[in-house]
Amino acid sequence: MEKDTTNRNLGLKNHKCRICGAEGLFQSYTVREMLRGTKDEFEYFVCPNCVCLQIAEIPNNLGDYYETDYYSMKKYHDYDCNFTNPVKDSSKILDVGCGIGGWLYLMAHEGHDNLYGCDPFVENEIDYGNRVHIYKCEITDMKGDGTFDEVRMGDSFEHVTNPHEVLKKACELLNENGYILMRIPTYPNIAFDLFETHWYQLDAPRHIFLHSLLSIKYLADKYGLQIVKVEYDSNETQIIRSFFYQHGIAYNEQNIELVKEYFSDDEIRKIGEMSKEANENHKGDHMQIWLKKKEAPV
Repeated sequence: MEKDTTNRNLGLKNHKCRICGAEGLFQSYTVREMLRGTKDEFEYFVCPNCVCLQIAEIPNNLGDYYETDYYSMKKYHDYDCNFTNPVKDSSKILDVGCGIGGWLYLMAHEGHDNLYGCDPFVENEIDYGNRVHIYKCEITDMKGDGTFDEVRMGDSFEHVTNPHEVLKKACELLNENGYILMRIPTYPNIAFDLFETHWYQLDAPRHIFLHSLLSIKYLADKYGLQIVKVEYDSNETQIIRSFFYQHGIAYNEQNIELVKEYFSDDEIRKIGEMSKEANENHKGDHMQIWLKKKEAPV
């Protein structure tokens, strides 16, 4: 297994940030598609103002990089829609970019109803009994302004091509005491420091924006939201998967046997400890953010 030493640092190039609007010469990189291993190349750049790492040009065929084999579109369950367990929670929840609704289905099994999802890449609308309904649409097409208790974006906000419109609409959908829970890969982080363009969470071209805490705060302020809680929750995969990308091994080719071949149990333990320390120092590559309307009680 040979280490890739290609220089993909493009230096300073002219760009305009689609988050804060800054323009100028920004640090730029070439990033390869490595989930499937097509190794198609895409340019990314870092805005020095809001520190958002983002794709330079959104490909016209972006949908081709999802299809039915993308992880959120895979059917992991035989979906039995006859929920017989009692309802424990009727909070109205919207899961944005939910795929075929694995998380929503599990929530219904745990006793939740009044569950909704939206994803433009599902083939058709989906119903799981009378507890879950998934729409084939963008969040901007959703109805129910001011009625949702929670808008969840579980590793989906980095995929949207229109983050301003998405967060504005999410705020409109929330009731006054509702909250947005956003789970996203984040930049800067220790994995990018070590592996640069081989950082696996770049996930070109599906990840359009790799947000910093600063770029999320910028968007939150713009649309009447406030950050009320942040947790960094990266783990050893940020290092292990990036290592394999650096050696030309696509995500879909990685498995536990390969990990055991190249990493001892002690090495994995040490990487886990390093990841925990990175989280404590706000340098992990993944975080959870809770947002509320500014006028809502915290």
